[in-house]
Amino acid sequence: MLNLLRLELDRVRQENPEAWLPGAFARRLSSGATRLLNARFALRKCSQVGKYVTVRGFPRIDGKGEIIIRNGAKIWSHIGTTQLSAGKGARIVIGEGTFINTGSILSARHLIQIGRNCQIANQVIIMDNDFHGTANRHVEPTPEAVILEDNVWLATRCMVLKGVRIGEGAVVAAGAVVTKDVPPYTMVGGVPAKVIKKLTP
Repeated sequence: MLNLLRLELDRVRQENPEAWLPGAFARRLSSGATRLLNARFALRKCSQVGKYVTVRGFPRIDGKGEIIIRNGAKIWSHIGTTQLSAGKGARIVIGEGTFINTGSILSARHLIQIGRNCQIANQVIIMDNDFHGTANRHVEPTPEAVILEDNVWLATRCMVLKGVRIGEGAVVAAGAVVTKDVPPYTMVGGVPAKVIKKLTP
């Protein structure tokens, strides 16, 4: 807890060094405490919620599966509704320190696993299923796991479809549709997403 307080104090100093420090720090603490309390209420339907998880707004949590949120994760749902849905027998795992921005949708019928310190921008969609076939729309195809390794960044309004693994440190550009695995430290973009460039680890 003391480490978190020190981090907040450092952030306040960096953002506005000339501000009245005690007042700015008090406002930051008050906001953080509200989001910690909100997380306990808003995420009450989740299977596990770690320490220091914060929520801004009210995400929609549903399904009969497991939703596990690790320590220090942040979920915003204040402008658009963020939705986490895990069907019967399915799992959503959100890694330590990961941030999910407002209006994003995670829909699991098998497994969506997100690593540590990932950044998921607003209105991102991650689905491990198709819900129905193209020829026969009354039959639901087999879902396939979606895995995001540590430090992945998904930019605004991109989509990650079933069976995809995104490697550590990869970046998915805004509006991209990811249908195939993304190697670590690679930027992809487009529809369907293709490699744009390699990134320095």
